Formats: sequence, structure tokens, C-alpha cells
Amino acid sequence: MKAGRAGFGFAALCALLPAAAAGGGMLLAPLQALIGLVAAPTPTTRQRGLDFLKAIAPLLLFALWAAVSVSWSAVPRPEQAGKIIGAAATGALLIAGMGAASATDRALARAALVAAIIVLCALSAVEAGFDMPLNRIDEPLTDAGILERNPGKGVSILVLLIWGGFASLLSGPRWKSLLGWALLAATGVLALQFHMATNAVGYLAGAAAFALGWFTPRLAPLVISCGLAAWLLLAPWLTPALLALPHLQERLPLSWRMRGMIWGYARDRIAERPLTGWGLDGARQFGDRILTIDGLDFRAIPLHPHSFSMHVWLETGAIGTVLMAGAIVAGGIATTRTLGRSRAATAAVCGVIATAGMIWNVSYGAWQEWWIGAVFIALAAAAVARRESAPV
Repeated sequence: MKAGRAGFGFAALCALLPAAAAGGGMLLAPLQALIGLVAAPTPTTRQRGLDFLKAIAPLLLFALWAAVSVSWSAVPRPEQAGKIIGAAATGALLIAGMGAASATDRALARAALVAAIIVLCALSAVEAGFDMPLNRIDEPLTDAGILERNPGKGVSILVLLIWGGFASLLSGPRWKSLLGWALLAATGVLALQFHMATNAVGYLAGAAAFALGWFTPRLAPLVISCGLAAWLLLAPWLTPALLALPHLQERLPLSWRMRGMIWGYARDRIAERPLTGWGLDGARQFGDRILTIDGLDFRAIPLHPHSFSMHVWLETGAIGTVLMAGAIVAGGIATTRTLGRSRAATAAVCGVIATAGMIWNVSYGAWQEWWIGAVFIALAAAAVARRESAPV
């Protein structure tokens, strides 16, 4: 049986992905959208595709609510609302299409994914070891501290993708398993580069979740998704409680102490509009408020609160937060139902969810298109790790 458009489409995405990721990932959003349309379920895979799409339906409801919230935002950007709906819709199609793809398509997608991970590891290693020569081609005069955000984002994408690639290789012959372990180790080393501790934390969270998914494939997706949803719902209260632990503040690096103050400020603004929030991109209106720590002045909310959970609460309120929490739990349930017989695919999804949840809650904004695209691509990559004969 020959590969179809799902397999070739995902392979094309993987061919472009390493360079796009190492350069900061800005190309990922349009790539994800395009391949989502290309790889959408066909009539022959419609039923399995519908199973995946049903799981994504709560996410589409959240995207719709977030888009509607632009109507009461003090910083209205209608184009952002359109991007969120488009990303959610095409991301759903990408996951559904690859999850429902034929065995031949998934085999091609797995091979392309592993090749992309190898190349991305190599590019990231070059950037880490030789003062970012590839990024300096485009931005030769940019300060190193700012420029390293680009390859740092590339490693964030790598830390997401590794779980699908690792799962695909573990299910193969011994040499493939050894390659999988080598790529996993390389990703761990790269997660320590570019002064982005969030990548290392995300990697460790993903590794623990992958192991849990491997050994308890029927239970792990529910445990992880419910845990992440609970954190989302309780973040405005749990975050201050954690930061108030005795002697914690003085032990934290300055960047994390700044995060703590940003989250505290965001919590106070959430309390002012708890039900509907401040509207899409409403956090931007607080950029002119100044906080001070150790004599250093910084914006109270620099574009976003650097926490997905706080960001969702701040801009979409309790309604949006409950919808998003429901979407996360629905995703865990769907993983058990559609991939639960594949130990590898289930473990990969668990790794992606945990990694994305950890990094997203301490770093990137909720609406950053490149990161949303990366998460959808990684979930699709996890889905293709499923093999027809994979036992549980």
C-alpha cells in the first residue's frame, strides 16, 4: 500500500521543521495549519478521525470563547481571535488525520519525524557549541543574550517532539531502540543549554510522564490530564501558596522571583474580573505598570504573565478556564480510548502533555502561535507512534 497525503504531508512538515525550529519557530504556525488541512481525515479514515475530532471539540469551544472575549478587551486585536480559531481547527485536523492515518502513512511519518529530530539535535548542538553561527547569519549584530532565545525555542520544540520519536524507535528493532535512547540523552543535554531552565524542567516532567504512560497506559493519560486541569483551575490560589513557602524566595534566581511578582500582580487583576476576564490580549494593558525587585524595575505584565494558567484566567475568566480544563480532561479520556492499546503512542502523548504543561506554565504566553503549532505537531507525532500490532 502506498503512502497518501497524510504521510507525505507530515514528511514535508518534518523536512522543514528543524531549520524552522532552530531559527525560533516562527514558521511552525503556518506549517501546522497547512499540513493540518492536507492531512485531514479522508472518507476511508473518517470514523477514526471523528473519534479524534470529538476529543478536540471542547478545545474548539474554548477557542471560540477566547475569540469572543476580544469584544471586551481594552487592547482589541481581532486578527488574534482569528488566529486562535484557525490554529485550534487546523490543529484538530492534524491530530485527527495523523491518528487515523493508514499504517503506511504512519510508518513514513515516523521515519520523517526521527530524521527531523536528528537534524534538530545537530543544529542545536552547533548553535550551543559555536556561539550560534546559524542564527548570526540573519542577525549578526544582535546581543547574544537576546539571540539565544531563538535556539532556546528550538530546544523547547525538540523537548516536545522527542517523545513521539522516542516512542516510535522503542517499538522497533534493537538498533532503533539504541538510537532512541541516544536521541533522548542528546535532548536532555541540549535542554540544559541557552540559559532556559524551563526546557530542562519540561524535559524531566515529560520523562516522568512518558514512563508513567508506558507502564500504565490505561490510567496515565487520565491522571496527567486531570492533574494539569486541576492546576489550571487552582493556579491563582496555588501559585501564591507555593511562593509563600518559608525561605523559598531568597533561594530562587532573580528571573523566578520576578515571575513570582508577575503572577501575584496577575492574581490581583484576576480577582477584579473573575468570571469573564479582561478579554483577549487584555494583559497588554498592564505593561505600563512597574514592579521593583532588588532595585530593578520591570513591567508588571510584560505582554503576558509567563504562565498559561494565569494567562487563561486573566483574559478569559472562569468561563474560559473551565472550558480549557474540560478540553484537557477530554484529551486524556480520548487518548485512553483511541490510543490506549498502544503503549508507545500513549506514553508519547503523556510525555507531550506533561512537557507542554510544564513549559507553558512558566514561560510562553497562551496565544503564541509558534508554540501552539509546536504542541499540535508534537501531539500528532505522538499519535503516529501507534502500530497496528502494538500490545498493551
